[in-house]
Amino acid sequence: MFNLEKLNAKQREAVTTLGGPVLVFAGAGSGKTRVLTYKIAYLVTEVGLPPENILAVTFTNKAASEMKERVQHLLPEIDTGRMNVGTFHSISARLLRREIHRIGYTPDFTIYDQADSRLLVKQVINGFSLDLKQYDPGSIQTLISRLKNNLESPDSFREAGSGYRDKIIGNIFQQYQETLKENNAVDFDDLLLLPLLIFEKFPERRQVYQQQFQYVLVDEYQDTNRPQFEFVHALSSEHREICVVGDDDQSIYGWRGADIRNILDFEDAFGESKLIKLEQNYRSTKTILEAAHAVITKNVHRKEKKLWTENSDGRKITVLENNSERHEAGTLVSALRWNDGREYKLSDYVVLYRTNAQSRPLEDEFRKSGIPYIIVGGVKFYDRKEIKDVLAYLRVLVNPLDSISLERIINFPPRKLGRTTIDRLKALAADENIPLYEAIPKAAKAGAGIRQQKALAGFYHLMKDLRKRLQECTADDLIRLLIERLELENYYLEQAANDGVERWSNIIELVSSVSEFQENNPEKGIKEFLEEVSLLTDIDRWNDSTRAVTMMTLHSVKGLEFPVVFIVGLEEGLFPLQRSSEDDKELEEERRLFYVGITRAREKVYLSYARTRRRYGGEALEMMPSQFIGDIPAELLDIRMTRTSRRFSDERNPRKVYLPKPSAVKSTKVTQINEGEFVFHKLFGKGRVVEVRGSGEEAKLTIAFTGGVVKKLIAKYANLRRLSKY
Repeated sequence: MFNLEKLNAKQREAVTTLGGPVLVFAGAGSGKTRVLTYKIAYLVTEVGLPPENILAVTFTNKAASEMKERVQHLLPEIDTGRMNVGTFHSISARLLRREIHRIGYTPDFTIYDQADSRLLVKQVINGFSLDLKQYDPGSIQTLISRLKNNLESPDSFREAGSGYRDKIIGNIFQQYQETLKENNAVDFDDLLLLPLLIFEKFPERRQVYQQQFQYVLVDEYQDTNRPQFEFVHALSSEHREICVVGDDDQSIYGWRGADIRNILDFEDAFGESKLIKLEQNYRSTKTILEAAHAVITKNVHRKEKKLWTENSDGRKITVLENNSERHEAGTLVSALRWNDGREYKLSDYVVLYRTNAQSRPLEDEFRKSGIPYIIVGGVKFYDRKEIKDVLAYLRVLVNPLDSISLERIINFPPRKLGRTTIDRLKALAADENIPLYEAIPKAAKAGAGIRQQKALAGFYHLMKDLRKRLQECTADDLIRLLIERLELENYYLEQAANDGVERWSNIIELVSSVSEFQENNPEKGIKEFLEEVSLLTDIDRWNDSTRAVTMMTLHSVKGLEFPVVFIVGLEEGLFPLQRSSEDDKELEEERRLFYVGITRAREKVYLSYARTRRRYGGEALEMMPSQFIGDIPAELLDIRMTRTSRRFSDERNPRKVYLPKPSAVKSTKVTQINEGEFVFHKLFGKGRVVEVRGSGEEAKLTIAFTGGVVKKLIAKYANLRRLSKY
């Protein structure tokens, strides 16, 4: 129950500090969720603030649900349904349902996912009669999203552009936005931008929400982008009752717009603030924390802090060297087999990698060895074709203006409507300035054939009848009726393809999902279900109860923890990525990503790399171990060569072979490096200094190592030895 004595001194300070902005630097495993939930309970019980006047923003639905459950446990007498807890996107979507009519949309707008947005961009490009190879829809969609995250408009992009291509892309951006509005649809970026537009155009509505949300809490603040910052700033800048919790060392989403300056410059934005550091870690061993700290302190742009723990020292971090990526997969399987059933169960393990493509050789080896595994970030359930087809029907029933969803279903199940017929309907809709849906009854005028007119009439009457049922049917009754009218069971089970049964099973699972939603939310309908589905993430659907190894990218593991963590592919050019070698900012984010990965572990960490790896389908390339391994003090590592055997050596009977130490080479400790000198690095081996910028410990060195590897290192961190001979 609610008792502040269960908190440590710093946690208690974070919970009870009020009367101005509060910035809580919460290190990995330091109990930030505990602080947030206790602060909500404190605001309700000790300050007397009604739950509906508190806004708590998280980054995943899973985190939001956990927060609600924890608050409910602390305050069983409080109705947590009155709390405003959710992700930025879900909170914004809720606000827009009430306010979006002010800017020309209707409340039943559709939320387009990435695939829908890309398809719409493609349609816009085709509408301009542009070459899809020259103007790639995926690349342009990514650019539009980045521009939106930077609060740039089509006009500002065109003005800042340097040529004809930028002008064309600006036109595509503008037409994309106009078509979204015509479809009564928003994309993920609009969910964040449109509330800001409403606040700007209707300041009285901003005041309404400022008064409603009398205290604002933000989780994972280091991952906020500019629109998210502007949103919480707009709500809290007047009363200044805001508490943000985050860790700059875990800011890993710069590539999708997150701005680490939001947390580092918090006081500049919100004025005089209280800064509190949570540095006691309850998750990991001392060894894991020492290793993580040794790596992250190489970053320049961070607030000084160091995690500590009362946990035991724990076991050393095992470094596995392998011949190749296939060999790496075999070594991983051996390690899993050795421990499974003895010390850990399969669900205790997570295998982390930098890029999704790295999972393939691991999956192959797992399948051959009969080891069950789950991939977080594969094809999501709601992204499967059969599921998206049914969801598209539901979206059109709710919002007939949604032409993207309408085009998806107009010939599904097949109605023998060709591309020509659909293009004629679209042309008629454009000529008469009407939505595509309203052009369907005018198929004859559009020039459709008799058979096509009949098929379109049947489709239109089906949709018209089902739309009448929207208000009288529950969500689960509506989807059952839709599936029955479409005869989807026969359609899938009569298919010659082997996956027909599986696809029908997925449809059944979708119905179960809708029924579960209806049971948990009896007052809500299909519109709310569609919104929830649109905002789901991979992590929201993952659970750790399955007896299987979990595999995911390092970006996906944020917020999770496991007894044992494997990080594979720790090679220069792969992790850190090659592009980061020329950009200090990107290298720092790669280092933070490694920090996030290693601090997910409670008890044991394995770091694995391959001496050769096949890249881009070509021949195997020689690889160098990641500099991140070299940043960890040698006394924390148990380094094992596994090149000659696929058998994994248990720590209780190891056959240890260590990487050569610098002391084994005739050398002298570096005090000042000059161009042209030869040096030795414990991971990269021998090299020649080709450039020196600056002097002393802060000098930046460019070194060409054997094997064609060129690295940029800072002298004081490089731990180089000068060679008397090369």
